[in-house]
Amino acid sequence: MSIKNKMKDFFGLEEDPNQTFEEEDYSLAETKTQPMAEQIVKTEDRPRTSNNIVALNTKKKERSKVVLAEPRVFAEAQDISDQLKENRAVIVNLQRMSKEQSRQVVNFLSGVVYALEGTMTSIGHNTILCTPNNIELTGSISNLISEDELNSKGW
Repeated sequence: MSIKNKMKDFFGLEEDPNQTFEEEDYSLAETKTQPMAEQIVKTEDRPRTSNNIVALNTKKKERSKVVLAEPRVFAEAQDISDQLKENRAVIVNLQRMSKEQSRQVVNFLSGVVYALEGTMTSIGHNTILCTPNNIELTGSISNLISEDELNSKGW
């Protein structure tokens, strides 16, 4: 036997002349099948169930951002409000501002937060967290200073 024939036998490319098929083998393989068109129509007639398949290569979602702001003048409040309008949470540190300017910034930002249906939370002395409506806050931070100290020092 030549190498060519051995390769054909190894890969099964040539039929074995000694192997014979009988008529019975063929009759067992024959079954009544419906044409493809009928099968397609029948699958479309079935009520559709909810599809639980999730695509893995979906568009990557943009990550949420938290912006840290430390304004020194009232004019910087507009930059903070622009961040809120872009659905970003902003932590505002008002320690570098005068008491009167910090009140103005808080009043301005409270209007912006109200318009955006967000929340505004004090997270420390002269530090506030402003969040738009797409961010949910849970938990609370307790104030270690008394109300009298907060009113005398803060805004």
